[in-house]
Formats: sequence, structure tokens, C-alpha cells
Amino acid sequence: MKNLWELVDTEKLQDIQDQFAEATEVAVIICDAGGNPITKPSNFTNFCNYIRSCEEGLKRCILSDERVGKMAAERNQPVIHRCHTGLIDFAAPIVLREKYLGSVLCGQLLIDKEEVEDIPDMSMETGELDLEQETMHSLYRQLEHKSHSRVKAIAQLLFLTANYIVEIGDAYLIKKELAVKNEKLFTELQLRANLEKTLKETQLKVLQSQVNPHFLFNTLNTISRIAYLEGSNQTQDVTYLLSKILRYSLRNIDQLVPLKEEVEHVRNYIRIQQTRFPGKLHLEIQEYDHLENYHIPIFTLQPLVENAVVHGFEPVGLPMKISVTFISKDDKFIINIMDDGKGVTKEEHNISNVPLPTGKGHTTGLGIQNVDKRLKYYFGDTWGIHLQRRGEKKGTMVHIQLPNHLLAGM
Repeated sequence: MKNLWELVDTEKLQDIQDQFAEATEVAVIICDAGGNPITKPSNFTNFCNYIRSCEEGLKRCILSDERVGKMAAERNQPVIHRCHTGLIDFAAPIVLREKYLGSVLCGQLLIDKEEVEDIPDMSMETGELDLEQETMHSLYRQLEHKSHSRVKAIAQLLFLTANYIVEIGDAYLIKKELAVKNEKLFTELQLRANLEKTLKETQLKVLQSQVNPHFLFNTLNTISRIAYLEGSNQTQDVTYLLSKILRYSLRNIDQLVPLKEEVEHVRNYIRIQQTRFPGKLHLEIQEYDHLENYHIPIFTLQPLVENAVVHGFEPVGLPMKISVTFISKDDKFIINIMDDGKGVTKEEHNISNVPLPTGKGHTTGLGIQNVDKRLKYYFGDTWGIHLQRRGEKKGTMVHIQLPNHLLAGM
């Protein structure tokens, strides 16, 4: 909760105070919870201005205002009291959403002695103040007397004024809260629009590869048969693997697929790369009992493994090992893809700093950022990818966190 002057414009408070002072013909001031003035005094008596002109007098006035304001807040109603000089003052609390922010104070009056018996007294010895006593007494004699009933009526009107200030402050808070909600909604809508755009762009890339799938498959089958007839087993194997990768790539990008199929797609991709780079790439995938049951978005693992090959292996060409492990823990299902290649930079620990695909990828060209956005689109912002550098020249770990409820049949 903010301070009172941050919720209601000081000029607005001053205007309310001045109008009240003019209507009631009493002195008025608005203070914070510590008794410190927020507004300039309205209709103050010469006596009180003189008391406040010395340091000790002002200190006592602020303390008196603080005490009566807190008394009013505790009772949640106007309080009439005698200040440290013995004058009648009254305060109405400004309490917004159960927090005491300050008070509206007025008075600086005198009433008949028989009417002040039940009024709390905070009076102190004014002779201790560093002021001319004769001047102070002269100004005191100029103070106005009002009846007790008149004082009570002003106090009730003061309470209505304080409530009006509370309503202004509450309206400000509601406006701010609504603005925050609207901003949050706009951000969420913008994020969703960006995610949908990413999905559409990804889908378009897949569609662009579909130029004529039947023609491609027929051609690959022809090449495979020729290779078989010519005894070129390696050519036949690579052609067969490429055919499987193309078939997998032409599937609907919005669907969830069994983890087993995604793992098989990774194996097929790496086998082709191992043919290109004999003895250089090694893949280890942990045995896991529920690969068939657990479902993840299509093109989750292979683009990340491809990223390891493109950025971890190809720039240096040294032998590299890629490991894929699975961990089921409470409500999380974790997939770790580790390599001992070149490794990401410190800046690239933040996925948003990872370079975007340049079109030089081997298959989808999705890249880490797009995979992370797709996972957040499916499951929410708390899920997705984290990158971790495994130390100098020790490669990269891609840490994928997914909700465990995707594991069906357990």
C-alpha cells in the first residue's frame, strides 16, 4: 500500500481541506500516520501558528496530531480531544483497505469547562516553550468558543470528508489494479499470438518440404532398390533412413507423439550423421520402461540433438558423444540431452540469447528457442528448456522439464 499523497493528489487534498475550512470556519489540516502535515494549514488560528513557530511547539503539535489520529483509527470514528495546549481538536481517520494512512484534523477551539470533563486531555506546560508568554496569552484570549454540540456536528462532517478521501484513494487503486490486469492480459495475448505465429511458421516450413512427397518417396525407393541390386548396402541404409525421416517430418506438427517414436527419429537422424562422419559421433539413449506411454510434442528431441551436432560438433570436427537420459520425479518428467562438444557461451545460458536458426540446419531448422516456445505453448510458462554449460571444453546440457501427467497408463 502506498502513502496517502501517492493515492490522492496533494492539490486535490488541499482543495477538499480548504472547502471544509470555509464551510465550518474552523482550522483544518491533513496529516499522515505519523502526524506530519501533507497539506498547508487552512484557517489556522494566530495562537496555533505562533505555537508552531518554535521547534519544540511544532514537535508537540505533530505528536499530538499523531496520537489523536491513531485513536480515531483504532475506534474507526471521529475523536475529540484536548491538544497539548489545551485546545479542542478532533480527528477523523483515513483508513483504506484496513491500513491507516493518516487523518483529517480540525478544531483549535475552546468550549465551556463543564463540557470538557469527558474529553481526553493531552495538554502540556506551554511555559516551557521558547516563546513570548505575554504574546502567547494575548493570542489565546482571541480564540473562539463553540458549543459541545457544534463541535460534535463538525466532527461528524469531518468523518464524512475523511471517507470521501478514502473513496478517492480506493478509486485510484482500482484504476491501477485494472491497468495492471489489462497490461498482464495484453502481455499474455501478445505471447500467445507470438507462439501461434511461431507454430504457423514452423508448420509452413514443414509444408514447404512437402513439395511432392509421393515423388520423393518413390524416388528414394528406386534409389534403395538400385543400391540393393548393386550391392551398395550403406547407400541402401542411408536412403532408407532418409525416407523414414521425411515421413516423420511430414506429420502434423500440432500433435503429441509417443516418446518412443521421437527417440527413434533421433536415432535415424544420428545414423545418417554417423555415415557422413565415420567414427566421430556417438549416441547413447537411456533404456526407459515407459517410452511407449509417455507423449510429447513432435519435434522436441531431434531439433535439440541436431543443434548439438551443428553447434557442438561441426565447428571443431572433434569426436563427440551425445547422451539422452530420462528422470521421472514427483510432478516432473525430465529429459537431459548432454554432449561433450564445443559448448554454449555464458551468454547463451539464457535461451533468448541463443542464435536463431539461419536455415543451415539439417532437417526442420526449428532451433532451441522455437522448441522452448512450443513446450510453453502446450504446457505453460513453468515448463520448457534450460541450458547449462558443462565446463570448459566439456560441452552442453539441455535440460527439458515437462509435466509428469503426460505419462499415460501408470
